[in-house]
Amino acid sequence: MKHCIKTILLFLILTYSIIYAKPSDKIRFDSHELTELEYDFFTKIDNGETNDLELHYDGFIIASGITDEEEFKFYRGKLDEIRNLAKKDLSQYTEEGAYAFGKRLLNWLYSSGVLKKYFETSTLFQDLIYKGEYNCLSSSILYSLLYTEFGFKVTGVLTSSHAFCTVYTEQGKIDVETTISRGFNPGQKEIRNTGNSTIVTFVPQGNYRDRNEVDIFTLIATLYPNSISLKKIEKDLEKQLVMAKKAYYLSPNTEIYNKNLINAYNRLALDYIKKNDYEAAYKTLEEAYVFDPSSSMTKNNRIHYYNTIGTSYLSQKDYPNAIQIYKIGISDIGDDASVLKRNLKVSYYNYAVTEYNERRYNNANTISEEALKLFPNDRDFIKLLSSIPK
Repeated sequence: MKHCIKTILLFLILTYSIIYAKPSDKIRFDSHELTELEYDFFTKIDNGETNDLELHYDGFIIASGITDEEEFKFYRGKLDEIRNLAKKDLSQYTEEGAYAFGKRLLNWLYSSGVLKKYFETSTLFQDLIYKGEYNCLSSSILYSLLYTEFGFKVTGVLTSSHAFCTVYTEQGKIDVETTISRGFNPGQKEIRNTGNSTIVTFVPQGNYRDRNEVDIFTLIATLYPNSISLKKIEKDLEKQLVMAKKAYYLSPNTEIYNKNLINAYNRLALDYIKKNDYEAAYKTLEEAYVFDPSSSMTKNNRIHYYNTIGTSYLSQKDYPNAIQIYKIGISDIGDDASVLKRNLKVSYYNYAVTEYNERRYNNANTISEEALKLFPNDRDFIKLLSSIPK
């Protein structure tokens, strides 16, 4: 325990001079948290190989939970079939410009049968491959990857409850609602003459006040939190922490994934404390602190950690250990740990009174004097000290 505290205090001294350049500067994966395939993938991300289109395609599959090497190869082959079909059918149209091609690509995804049926929960890549089922996130990722492959510029857009794309064209920035075939540049009427009739198509433009343009890896990172309920791990806080780490690794500058990771650390730490697994709780809170030393949530839970252990000792009338843990906690947390200071005083006082009642006056005297060094001029200890026979 003491060794761990020294490590944290050293970090406190250094933290203001550190400039974080890559994800591994702030977090680490344990060996059991990644398959070999994932390890290679996240190492490339950490090394800054984020402009590699092939890595983008890999990320779509891996973040969907396909992390076994052989299974990955199978799905990568399926994805390459879609890419090759798109090149065969659409390469001849790239000269028509970013606007016309962007519209054509969206129509192609539906007319070719790649995207068949919308389901709100069809987030993962394998849903798309097996059944052609998709949602806003998976269809936006696929559209973005293919549009980029043909040499055009696109960004993802995330809102609080939706995902879509924005393409950069000769007519300016154009939104693409990827969940419907006619979703290119929504808000525009499209009139088509079919000979016997005229068809007017109109897709309303979404009024997204909280829209955020994001890169492809941030879109892919969103697969992790979106798939928690699909993987039935709502109560598995350890797995949720791993998924939060992975999302952060893909998009370390996105605020929501920083917050998600802090929340995941703290939920797991509280669960460990509840189960009296204090060693695991300490490790988790230490990682949370290293990740974000300014987090008030982590600070409060570190105080809670020390106070829970100290209170346990107090309830057993193990005052020496209560005093020790409260001292360590105060040294670790700093001046703001008022509840630890109050309980440290209680521990000293109860310890001294116990020794006094057992007529171990020398011990009671020593304990009271030690307490007064920490709590100068405290009336309770002054009164107790004066009542001890000399």
